[in-house]
Amino acid sequence: MVICENSYRKIIPVAGGKGGVGKSVLSANLGIFLGNSGRRTVLVDLDMGGSNLHTCLGLKNNRPGLGNFVSARGISFKDIMYRTDYPNLFFVPGDALVPGMADMVYGQRRSIVSQLLKLETDYIILDLGSGSHSNIIDYFLISNSGILVATPQATSVLNVFGFLKSLVFRFLQRALSGRKSVGNYINSLLRETKPNALPPMKKILREIEALDRTAGGTAREYLKNLKPSLVVNMAESPEDLAIIGNLRSLVKKSLEIELSCLGLVYYDKAVGRSVSSLSPLAMQSPESLAARQIARIAEKIIQSRNFPELPLDLSMYRDSFELAALEAESDFPEKDGRTAGGDGGGGLNPEEMIAVMAAQQKKISELQGALRMLNMGGRGGILGGLGGMPD
Repeated sequence: MVICENSYRKIIPVAGGKGGVGKSVLSANLGIFLGNSGRRTVLVDLDMGGSNLHTCLGLKNNRPGLGNFVSARGISFKDIMYRTDYPNLFFVPGDALVPGMADMVYGQRRSIVSQLLKLETDYIILDLGSGSHSNIIDYFLISNSGILVATPQATSVLNVFGFLKSLVFRFLQRALSGRKSVGNYINSLLRETKPNALPPMKKILREIEALDRTAGGTAREYLKNLKPSLVVNMAESPEDLAIIGNLRSLVKKSLEIELSCLGLVYYDKAVGRSVSSLSPLAMQSPESLAARQIARIAEKIIQSRNFPELPLDLSMYRDSFELAALEAESDFPEKDGRTAGGDGGGGLNPEEMIAVMAAQQKKISELQGALRMLNMGGRGGILGGLGGMPD
C-alpha cells in the first residue's frame, strides 16, 4: 500500500458501494480539474467488466486498453496510455474491447499495479467498479487515500458501510497473513455466517493482541493508515450530509478507522446533459453548481500537500464533515436556480415547499432507520447480513 501523505505521487482510487452513484462522472471531472491546475494527471479505467470512463471524457471506445495489456503479448503499458485533449491529462482505457476481464487473476492484477506504481506523475485517479468484490477491494488498497462516492439513500449508506467492512478485513487478512494463529483467527471470522456474529473491531484487535502482541500492534498501526474519504453525490439538501455524517461514528465504532468528507455535490441537471452529449461537465458547463463543487473537491486535494490529510482551519470548523456542511449550506440557495436574495425565477410556492419538506423528512427517517439497524447487535439486523466479505 502506498501511504500517499509520504509520497509526491498521489494515487486516488474512486469506488462506490453500489452502481449508479456517479463515481465515473466524479473521476473524469476530477481528473480534468486537476490537470487544468497544472498537475500531471493519469485517469485509469479499472471498472473491469463495465468500462465506461471514456464516455464521461467524451472519447470514443476505439483504443486498446488494460484488457489488451493483460491478455496480449507485445503491448506495453505506455502503448495504452493516451494524451487527451485536456491539459496535463492522460487516459488509460479499461477492457471495453476485450470481454471477459471482470474476473482477473491475481497475476494480472499485480502486473497492472506494478505498472501504475512506476508512473511519474502527480495524480493517478483509479475509477473502480461497483460492489465489494475482492478485485475492487484490492485495487482500492493500492493506496490509503481512496474516495467512496455515496448518494443520500439508505441502500447507498448500507453499501458504503459494507464496502468498508470488507476493506478492513481484507486489509488485515493481507497484512497479517504471515502470522499463522492470527491468520486462522481472521479466516474464522470471515467464515462466520450468523447475523451480527462479527464482534466490533476493538474486540477483534484485543483478541489479535492476545494471540500475538506484535501482530496486534501491527494491526492497529495499519488501521491508522487507512484514511478513506467520502463524497456525497446527487444530494437534494444540506440535511443529506448531516444524516450521512452519522455513518462516520458507526465506522469508527465498528471498524476503528477514521472517515473524512471531501464534500457534497448537489443533484444538477447539467450532469445529465453532459453525459447525454458525451461531453465532460467541466468543459460543457463549468459554471454549473455541480462542476464548481467538484472543482472545490479537486482544490482541496491540490492544497493538501499530505493528502489524504486535509489542511483544515480548526479555528473555524471542527473537522472535514463540518466544513462540508458549511459548504453545503452556502451552496444550497443556488440549487435549482434559487438565490439567496430571492427565488431567481425558480422559487417554490407554499404547496411545493411543503411537498419538498415532506420528501426530505421521509428520506431522513429512512436513513436514520438504516443506521439504527446497522447498530443493532445480535438481533438479526442488517450488519450481519451485509456479508460480502472478500475472498
